[in-house]
Amino acid sequence: MCHNSPLESDVPGEELSEGDMVKLDVGCYLDGYIAVAAHTMVCGVQPTGEHPLVGPQADVLHAAHVACEVAQKLLRPGNTNSQVTRAIKKVADDFRVNAVAGVLSHRMKRFVVDGNKSILLREETDQKVEDFSFDLNEVYSIDIVMSSGDGKPKEMQSRTTVFKRSVDKNYMLKMRSSRTLFNEVNAKFPALPFTLRALDDERQARMGVVECLKHELIHPYPVLFEKKGDHVAHFKFTVLILPSGPTRITGLKSFNVDAVKTEKILSDGVNAIMSLACKKRKKKSKKKNSADSSG
Repeated sequence: MCHNSPLESDVPGEELSEGDMVKLDVGCYLDGYIAVAAHTMVCGVQPTGEHPLVGPQADVLHAAHVACEVAQKLLRPGNTNSQVTRAIKKVADDFRVNAVAGVLSHRMKRFVVDGNKSILLREETDQKVEDFSFDLNEVYSIDIVMSSGDGKPKEMQSRTTVFKRSVDKNYMLKMRSSRTLFNEVNAKFPALPFTLRALDDERQARMGVVECLKHELIHPYPVLFEKKGDHVAHFKFTVLILPSGPTRITGLKSFNVDAVKTEKILSDGVNAIMSLACKKRKKKSKKKNSADSSG
């Protein structure tokens, strides 16, 4: 489902097969300013209008795509994070899939990839976030993960290789390999996630990470799995809340709508959100055309 980032020493890795849904999750930063993106594709399959992708894979892809559109439309000053969560649930219900539990979208700042302002993808009794309103000029990473299964990810026997420094924790490490790892992390990745592959000595890093984890100096991103046979679609993008409206600056077009077919129908509530956004775009277009003609 997520966070699968094998090391060189893990080869041979799992082989991809035709029909596998493959998720690519990437991020970069320049001078501390961050942009993230994720995309989903079906391995070895090139659906067309004549031979479209159908069934649960198509349903879950459509659900994730529509949830992305709805979330972006609602990122406007005065709207709240709980509005986004409720709208995503409506989309999941319409497509008879489940939003994945535990997934958060965050406000991003310089050197901060997971700010305090967060949007729950799926509300659970044991996971709540503080309600807040969006403000102008904020930046968000919108993370949408939909599953044809129950959407409750589980850890299995798979090595965790992605971590992030816990900036509020300190401890005098005993092992030399642990100190070497921790010093390198502080120098290269003091605030943002990293993979053990990015460190100078992978073997030493694998040994040193154990003591760092024990004393909570680094935060793990464990590899998570859905039940075998279920399908997961993941899209992520970066959004700027500008005076002209929410503007997506990363992320690919989800898929060719003619080549991915679903029989599910959107409810009036979701259609209302999409229609409202279309009306706003048309009004802006008319204003621009009027200004151009008067000029």
